[in-house]
Amino acid sequence: MVNPFEIIAQRLIDLGFYDFLFPFIITSAIFYGLLKKTKVLGESVTLNGALALSIAFLIFGFPRLFLGVSLASPFSRFFTQATVWILIFGVGILLASFFYPDITKFLVEQFTRRTVLMVMIVIGISLLITSGFISVFTGVWGGEGGLGGGVSSDIIIIATALIIFIILIIIAGAIARV
Repeated sequence: MVNPFEIIAQRLIDLGFYDFLFPFIITSAIFYGLLKKTKVLGESVTLNGALALSIAFLIFGFPRLFLGVSLASPFSRFFTQATVWILIFGVGILLASFFYPDITKFLVEQFTRRTVLMVMIVIGISLLITSGFISVFTGVWGGEGGLGGGVSSDIIIIATALIIFIILIIIAGAIARV
């Protein structure tokens, strides 16, 4: 017997909610939060909102509407694997709190080392490779609804520029806190 939740979920799938609208909303909310927190462009709500919507459109709207490429499945695989890593770290910190009475002091001492940054970069690159998300940037991706011959170089340049922009926002936020 089909319950009402399955019917609603199937209708949302048919409308493309999970393929375009939901990732678009989540991405714009994340970028708005980053821009508001770091105050890179000031405290203008309108400017931060417009830029967050523009970035979300560039990530999800442009490839889907103009090229017919859906980034939903690569993003879902990447974030699923990233969530597993976050849970592993969370459980590890929880277990470590049994052995270290002041776990926050210990973590502050450990996370100020450069080796932790290198480990996080390696984990991020391994996530990109194992989830198959790296193929979106290399141009050999033909995923569902994708282009069999690869993704356009414009998409690769836009995605790379957005990643560099995110890194700059994070660095500016870290410098502002110091």
